[in-house]
Amino acid sequence: MQGPVEIKKVVYGGLGLAHFEDRTLFIPFTAAGDRVTFEVTSEKKKCLFGMPVAIETPSPSRIEPECPVFGKCGGCHMLHMGYADELVIKRETVAESLERIGRIKIEISGVTPCPSRFGYRNNTLFRVDERGKPGFLRHESTEVVPFPDAGCLLLPDEMRTAISSLPAESLVPGSEVRARIDRYGMVHFWGLRDRVSPPDLLMEAGGFQFPVMPESFFQVNRLLNGALIEKALSLPVKARRNLLDLYCGCGFFTFPFSAIVEKAVGIERDPGSYRSGMAAKRLNATGNVTFRNEIVEKEIFRVREADLVIVDPPRSGMPAAAMKGLVKLRPEEIIMISCEPPTFSRDAAKLIEAGYSISSVHVVDMFPGTYHVETLGHFLRS
Repeated sequence: MQGPVEIKKVVYGGLGLAHFEDRTLFIPFTAAGDRVTFEVTSEKKKCLFGMPVAIETPSPSRIEPECPVFGKCGGCHMLHMGYADELVIKRETVAESLERIGRIKIEISGVTPCPSRFGYRNNTLFRVDERGKPGFLRHESTEVVPFPDAGCLLLPDEMRTAISSLPAESLVPGSEVRARIDRYGMVHFWGLRDRVSPPDLLMEAGGFQFPVMPESFFQVNRLLNGALIEKALSLPVKARRNLLDLYCGCGFFTFPFSAIVEKAVGIERDPGSYRSGMAAKRLNATGNVTFRNEIVEKEIFRVREADLVIVDPPRSGMPAAAMKGLVKLRPEEIIMISCEPPTFSRDAAKLIEAGYSISSVHVVDMFPGTYHVETLGHFLRS
């Protein structure tokens, strides 16, 4: 045991930052102002990583977490602070990532909070431990922490009830089970022993319906999905001829933006998401939308024209080839959506280097209780 040390601030990753023996120390589940004793778990160059042993003096912003397994389960990172403090930290971490990684100083235009800190997820993948108990993995471990009696608070009541009602014979020890809730509030499972799972489920966002395959990506926050679309549509976009939507999934942004452009093309490599997009095109009777089941990094070089591009890449950000193709295409405007501020900052810097200016950055809290946060950036060609 070491310390105590004082936590100076919380940085991206939900880690409290302190200094110990002339080294930077990162400790999860801490708040700015905490004095904490700790154990060192790993070290990297001039940095130490530890786990809290005891909070000697609590921060004024520290609260009692509503989840009894918080700090053991690795699903949440910020439930020991109030939601207002969480939003401030997320705003600051986006701004700090932009300045530190992208060398970009810009005022965050605003933060859209979630209507509720809990009950927002429409999709979850949980584990079954050796005793047949469902739960999530322990922080930085492969050990399963069973759900508390009330279930995971991030899940809506319908999902918590459905999971707790599963009979023991349905769950296979050591397995993974996916649960999703559809637009009607019905809960569906994939990975149970004793039932046939549906091939897809119907989701809704922005006034459009999406038949979604079980493992295909769809924005997870059922309370904020519409607001995320509305925020993107509210950007002062002037380029409205040809839209190119990269990493488009099932067309989450493609369909809403098809109402303001002449033609919309979405590129998605995942076959399930592509099939979902094609089914949604028929279901929503949208004639000006086309999907290509291709790899973005290759297909972008075959695109002849696009004046508006939406980019919603994976957490790792845009691959170098995709960025090269985007810069070569030279659209008038780019909207970039990202759930990873460091890679967003890196990619934003590359766009600025290629001759774009960043018009605005907005934060949407799609993942309350965790350190993850959605960022929207609007870029204009200089």
